[in-house]
Amino acid sequence: MIIFTPQKNVKISVLEVLFGAKNSFLYLLGCIVLAAGITLIIYFRSRDVKVLSKWQARGLFGLRFFSVLILAVLLLSPLIKFIKRYVNNPVIITAFDNSSSLLAAGDSVQIKKELTGINDRLQAELKGKYSVVSYTFGEKARTNHALNFDEKKSDYSNLINTVYNNHFNENVGALIIVGDGIYNMGSNPVTEVQKLNFPVYCIGIGDTNVVRDAAITNIMVNRNAFAGNMFPVEINMRFEKMANQPVDISVEKKGKVVYTRRVVPANDDYFTTDDFSLKADSSGLQRYLVRLNTPAEERNKRNNHSDFVINVLKNKQKVLILSEGPHPDLGAIREALEGQQNFDVTLFTGEPYPGNFNNFNLIILNQLPSTGTASSSLINKCLESKTPLLFLVGARTYLPQMNQLNLGIRFIPQASTPEDAQPVVNHNFEIFRMNNELTEMLEKFPPLQVPFAEINLDPAYSVMLYQNLNKINTQRPLVAMGKMDERKIGVIFGEGIWRWRLYNYFYNQSNQQFDDFVVSMVRYLSLRENEENFIVDCKPVFYETDPVVLRAEVYDESFNLITDPEVSIGISDENGNNYPFVFDRDSDFYKLDAGELPVGNYNYKAKVKVGDEEFTKSGNFTIMPLEIENVDTRANFNTLFQMSNLTGGEFFNASQLPGLANTIANNRKIKPTTYFQASITELLNQKWLFIILILLFGMEWFLRKYWGIY
Repeated sequence: MIIFTPQKNVKISVLEVLFGAKNSFLYLLGCIVLAAGITLIIYFRSRDVKVLSKWQARGLFGLRFFSVLILAVLLLSPLIKFIKRYVNNPVIITAFDNSSSLLAAGDSVQIKKELTGINDRLQAELKGKYSVVSYTFGEKARTNHALNFDEKKSDYSNLINTVYNNHFNENVGALIIVGDGIYNMGSNPVTEVQKLNFPVYCIGIGDTNVVRDAAITNIMVNRNAFAGNMFPVEINMRFEKMANQPVDISVEKKGKVVYTRRVVPANDDYFTTDDFSLKADSSGLQRYLVRLNTPAEERNKRNNHSDFVINVLKNKQKVLILSEGPHPDLGAIREALEGQQNFDVTLFTGEPYPGNFNNFNLIILNQLPSTGTASSSLINKCLESKTPLLFLVGARTYLPQMNQLNLGIRFIPQASTPEDAQPVVNHNFEIFRMNNELTEMLEKFPPLQVPFAEINLDPAYSVMLYQNLNKINTQRPLVAMGKMDERKIGVIFGEGIWRWRLYNYFYNQSNQQFDDFVVSMVRYLSLRENEENFIVDCKPVFYETDPVVLRAEVYDESFNLITDPEVSIGISDENGNNYPFVFDRDSDFYKLDAGELPVGNYNYKAKVKVGDEEFTKSGNFTIMPLEIENVDTRANFNTLFQMSNLTGGEFFNASQLPGLANTIANNRKIKPTTYFQASITELLNQKWLFIILILLFGMEWFLRKYWGIY
């Protein structure tokens, strides 16, 4: 028996392999002695053998000896080891950018034909020599996907991570990326590609030349506004090769221009931001179209327009202000809110206070809790209600009682006298957007008088303004807000904001920035979730690549969450087509993933039956087009070059494609891998041994009969 082994310096005897013991030759010796003994008894002590010739006797002796030997060996259940040699060709991975930006830089038909030709050529040159795996990528990397250039985003890092995870234990020879190098999603591919241990060859497609282009790069607005109020809009724009050429910016609503302005780029690489305010004159989802009207011809005009949607609320927010005595801060807040049409402000500076606080959307507590006798019961009534709270901390605030309210705020007094704190804007604050004018003005406002104390805040709070003490920026909060135990809470950790309003008017001849500060804060706090038996949570705006996901909550009569009844919903588009769905149960809630829907406006009506009563909820949302691929269509070959250079690959233009296959073939690191796989099985499982035994015994029997030995 022959045993194959790949190790050159390791010797394995046949007997060790067969019997699994160091002294296995003794077992084999015993089998030989047994076979020889049985054969001698049968043939050399039998009188019938004398009639045979010498060579006939030896032939029968040999047949019987080997038959018995094989039987004896098999009875010891020997093992046999097989070693198989495998040769794997290198895996070459091709990845084509399937995003729409590839077709936006020129003749889309010609570019698509060129890319399809590149794909066909790569497949023809690589197949046979290598194992080829093909990917397309945009927002996600996929295999066996059509090359149709309809992806709305480009994420090179997702491709790299997908290849890394899917092929980490394979003999990958190279990754070939065909694209324009433009990525608008995910992390920097130059950083991600360094985790790969094989070369990346990039083929650059597109035009790297700077061409005349006006583009809307971003639009920022708050999600909600109140009917009758002004809401801020910020538009970021980029102009290339358009120096001194006037561009008209216009904002349209239902075909009517509601804002216009002319911009004249100062140079050929000009970036500018336009801040302005629009009036929310009707309730519901309002859609606006922003246009850049340019006199010059542009290769890409798809980035000259963009949409945004804002949710306009029509109900007035009732604000209650409570204080033990008058204070100028209250007058400043009241005047800021009453200048808006959507706030109904009620002020109490002494008893009797209102009996029911649940009718209000927000309660502002000026220096409460205080040391006054009515303070404790008043605070308890506020906490018993589910109304959001805004605390104004001042010299009369009783800090020890404030610590006991379990609001996630703790003061550690260090002195009894207050100190002056200048506001410092937290630029990472994300609860609502502050425009540039408000941000600049906040840091110019006079200082507030704050308690001389350390302030510990629960992580649920977001700090809007920090304290600057003695010209030193600190991490102590000056204005913060958040959500504790399902209640929104805001805190101004100082008094004297009435000076801010006066300073604002002195500096700008207007109270606009101070009013924006108060209104934005009160608007966030006063918008609270509905306390009803049936609640449907749906974002007002989705992009066309986002799945439309809705959540629902159902409560019984005791206001306990239940998931027993079925929640159904009908979603209808602008053409009146209705699509029925049923919510899935998700722990204590309901969830619906309606998938991706076409661009347009949609209405929905959801219903659920709790006991004998049926509850319904209706609303609407908008699916917005995603134009991010059209914002920047200039190819970024520098990114592709760096990816190739860092991994030991090369960068090619489309015209250099014929040299790619030879470059890969000449790369000595790209070669087949050989490995061996060993398997051990019992010799009894080999059918050919039984065939040999049958042949040996059969031949012996036949010859004995033929030669006359019975």
